[in-house]
Amino acid sequence: MGDAAVIKATGKAWDAWFAILEERGARSLPHADIARLLHDRYGVPGWWSQNVTVAYEKEIGRRETGQGCDGEFTASVSKTLHGALDEVFDHWLARLDGEDGLDGVLFAAEPAVSCTEKWRYWRVLLADGSKVTANVSAKAGGESCVLGIEHDKLAGRSEAIRWKSFWKAYLSGL
Repeated sequence: MGDAAVIKATGKAWDAWFAILEERGARSLPHADIARLLHDRYGVPGWWSQNVTVAYEKEIGRRETGQGCDGEFTASVSKTLHGALDEVFDHWLARLDGEDGLDGVLFAAEPAVSCTEKWRYWRVLLADGSKVTANVSAKAGGESCVLGIEHDKLAGRSEAIRWKSFWKAYLSGL
């Protein structure tokens, strides 16, 4: 994300935020404290305080792309699909019918399905210790839905890159 976006949202460029955080001793602060400092002291909106914190952590070498503040790596992708909520979710389930693993990694347990009024979820633990959550939510108007994949507990950045590529290809077939 470029300087123009962060300036528009927060009033300052990336380098200005990094300098402020350095002055405030943020290198020694945990993620949540940095985000809280940005929000409470400087009025940075919630999502942007998280975004600036993550960018700062990457800048100082505390975090890599795809790595959460807990040190774990995640790959996520999404795709908009035409259809109603249950129709899109049923299409997702049909795509997985008969599968016992993904990209050569077996399921460690049976996949679980759950539903709320606004969301549909499919979850599975893989034999490598990673966890996949697929969620479907309706977009405004109800004529299309977003299918999102969160693949958590990955072994490192190379695994996050590998799985992100897999999921992009897998969703392109829907």
